[in-house]
Amino acid sequence: MLDRIIDRLMKGLEITIALMLGVMVVLVFGNVVLRYGFNSGIAFSEEASRYLFVWVTFLGAIIAVREHTHLGVDTLVRKMPRKGKIFLAVISDLLIIMVVVLLFQGSVKQTIINYATTSPVAGISLSFLYVPGVIASAAIGVLTVLHLYQILFVGVPDEALILTVESEELAAFEQKEQALKNHPASGTKPLVQMPVEKLL
Repeated sequence: MLDRIIDRLMKGLEITIALMLGVMVVLVFGNVVLRYGFNSGIAFSEEASRYLFVWVTFLGAIIAVREHTHLGVDTLVRKMPRKGKIFLAVISDLLIIMVVVLLFQGSVKQTIINYATTSPVAGISLSFLYVPGVIASAAIGVLTVLHLYQILFVGVPDEALILTVESEELAAFEQKEQALKNHPASGTKPLVQMPVEKLL
């Protein structure tokens, strides 16, 4: 039940990020066309795009934590036995919780401090830049606590103990390889290795 709620929230975040990216593209592209084609422009385009980029970055970080797709070096973790993976995952989760607590505190302070300060062109409160830090740190903290609880009291598969991917290409390759193992194509036969002596 909880996983369904979180998955729906992640889907909502993905839609929100897509809309923000769309607005950024329209603002930046439209500003370029107006500047070079009509010698005019959208005054708040640069500021709005910069602020939206901050929001996209922090909201995307939440989704990456949920899907364990933050980039990192996972070579050592993958080679360790299950107990070693559990130990490192617990340490990693505890460190993440410590960091997001600091991020949450700093973001809240900056949001309050900059509430009355506005941007020079658009007139947007600069607190708008720090609110995504509050949202992201709180969401990542909740997701990490839930993950830590599952590790300690529920149990998770080995794949859930690896919190990062070394490269996006490697992750995609491993997903396809796992899918082929679980669902082999019908009518295909396993490859047979021919002895070296018959090849000579």
